Amino acid sequence: MPIRTFARPLAAASCLVLPATALHAQGIGQRQDEIIVSASLDGSPTSKSVEEARAELERIPGAIGVVEDEGFADIFALSIGDTLELTPGVFADTSALRESRISVRGSGLNSSFERRGLTVLRDGVPISRAAGSTEFQEIDPLSFRYLEVFKGANGLEYGAASLGGAINVVSPTGRTARSPITLRAEGGSFSTFRANAAIGGKSEDTDYWVGVTGLTTDGFREQSDVRSLYGHGNLGWQVADNVETRFYVTALRDNFELAGSLSLEDALENPQAAARPVTIGPFFPGGPVTVLDPGPVADDWDRNLDVLRFSNLTAVDLGGGTDLEVGLWYSRRELDHAITRFAGIIVQGEDEVGASVRLTGEIAFLAPQSRWQVGGMYAFGSNDAEVFENQSGDRGDLTSKSDQDSSLLMSYAQLDLGLTDALTLVTGAQYARATRDVEAVLNTVSGRGEYDQFNPRVGLLLDASQSVQLFGNINRTFEPPSLTDLTAGGAFPFSPLEEQRGTVFEVGTRGQSGVFSWDIAVYRAEIENEFLDFAVEGGAGFITVTDNGDRTIHQGIEAGIDVRPAKDVLEARGQSLRLSAAYTLNDFRFDDDPIYGDNDLAGVPRHLLIAEARFDKIEDWYISTTLRFVPDGPWADYANTERAPGYETVQITAGVTVFERFQLFGSIENLFDTVFISNLNTVADQSISNAAIYTPGQGRAFFGGVRARF
Repeated sequence: MPIRTFARPLAAASCLVLPATALHAQGIGQRQDEIIVSASLDGSPTSKSVEEARAELERIPGAIGVVEDEGFADIFALSIGDTLELTPGVFADTSALRESRISVRGSGLNSSFERRGLTVLRDGVPISRAAGSTEFQEIDPLSFRYLEVFKGANGLEYGAASLGGAINVVSPTGRTARSPITLRAEGGSFSTFRANAAIGGKSEDTDYWVGVTGLTTDGFREQSDVRSLYGHGNLGWQVADNVETRFYVTALRDNFELAGSLSLEDALENPQAAARPVTIGPFFPGGPVTVLDPGPVADDWDRNLDVLRFSNLTAVDLGGGTDLEVGLWYSRRELDHAITRFAGIIVQGEDEVGASVRLTGEIAFLAPQSRWQVGGMYAFGSNDAEVFENQSGDRGDLTSKSDQDSSLLMSYAQLDLGLTDALTLVTGAQYARATRDVEAVLNTVSGRGEYDQFNPRVGLLLDASQSVQLFGNINRTFEPPSLTDLTAGGAFPFSPLEEQRGTVFEVGTRGQSGVFSWDIAVYRAEIENEFLDFAVEGGAGFITVTDNGDRTIHQGIEAGIDVRPAKDVLEARGQSLRLSAAYTLNDFRFDDDPIYGDNDLAGVPRHLLIAEARFDKIEDWYISTTLRFVPDGPWADYANTERAPGYETVQITAGVTVFERFQLFGSIENLFDTVFISNLNTVADQSISNAAIYTPGQGRAFFGGVRARF
């Protein structure tokens, strides 16, 4: 991150501390200077502290959020989606263990395993690939200190202009980790066990942090085992008084089985079942039954991903309030993905290299919050893509092969002009150019796509008082198709697509008054060529193919509210009670489409409410309950003929400090064993296709563990 003194009076005044041990509605408006606060840890030029990050985020005229590690430390969070559940505007569900679908403002509404619509970075360096997609399982929730969430155009802070915006995952360092040594072990339902160990340290000029997590579970459904080993570490070096460099390494081996999807009736009646084999016949009594596909169990549907990533971030104080940040990265990704006999076994090996630069500075002759930044990045990826026959889970003959290259060139600039001490005009722009090349080697089709667009942005931020802000912005959004979109994940030949583009309007407020705090935004996005996903059946499963829509509208409300009843009375007793709610309205629809008219878009429910009540006896114990309420499930098809049912699930979490450095914690997920649909794959018209496209959610489960910090 850019080197800054963080001594600006306005930023310092606005930087109040969020409760460090509470999961809450995760905008930055929910800020409470209360007694549930851990020791403040100083950041460094390449890794800001949480307090420094909040001060920076509060200068953005749009919806953003911060999610700290302590917010989910005592729940069984398997993926990044689990950590974002209480962030307004974010819809996260599970398509397979360790695999989340994350949609922000309808981004990547139903993209397959390789997700689109959201730029993900680790410590300011992209892990979203030049090919246009992101593997969310590359992020272990036990390996980051906090997340910065930039919704929509607010991702311009990192040059992002996609509909969903950007998420920056910030790692612990030897200076910001909560303790030098952390040990954690937990287990529970479905033969689940997870262990984590982390160690960090620092000297005058260097610091380091290393964490390793191992996970094994049989999963809730048949054919849903997970075996995962994840490691992440970093080493920081203060080269000179004005220069710091930090080296990062991530290594992942993630193997998980795929249970496949079910019909709606089957998913509600037999939620633990794997997908059913497809048969034809008998056509007459005693006639033959022809098995088209033996299903996920016999064919060992799975997704095995190995990733090795190296990166470096160097920050330089150039003097006079000007800072330089340079990032470099290399990654190696190997995928072995066995699915239906129709699609085969997809095997890929991809190398990517990239570099980024960002230059920031202050504008001395305007109000103190005034600043500027310019930046750019370039990434190039080369992927060897092969498809083999799936013969009962083993590789058969090679059926297709192609060489796939991708590149992304992006530049951006932004001015924060302090018109007064309370009013800031923010103007900016991004230019992006992406290429996608597929060169056929065996039994497939070559193709090339070139996409570029200039994306301006303007916004206003008003500090209405010391604890209340109003904001608004207008921007253009742009997203090129990913290689996954163009090739159906490697299962189909190259099929050209147009880029997705649109205009987004946003207004909102965040702040605090008495025992109330809030973070609320309202937006409208007018989109052309939106990427729409269609499930095409093949054997016992399906392949997701992508097409462009015509004109669509995404509009909604993102509202996070915290209330602290009897705050002063409880604090005097060393106690705390917090009531939180995160509400999201997703009003996504076609705009006079020639086929679907003004129908709702499929894939995401219209209303989502997450509510939590938590009571703490400070430093002794706590108990909380969380409600997830979806009044009506999402439409399964764009013709709006079938939708998943609504549902409510309840989770209870509790923890107790046994000794000063030892905590016991546990949770009951889906307390009432509600049967519900967690995820679905969208089709054109379910009344015609009657496809098996539904993924059941997890039933009642118990997890518990112990954590020690030294």
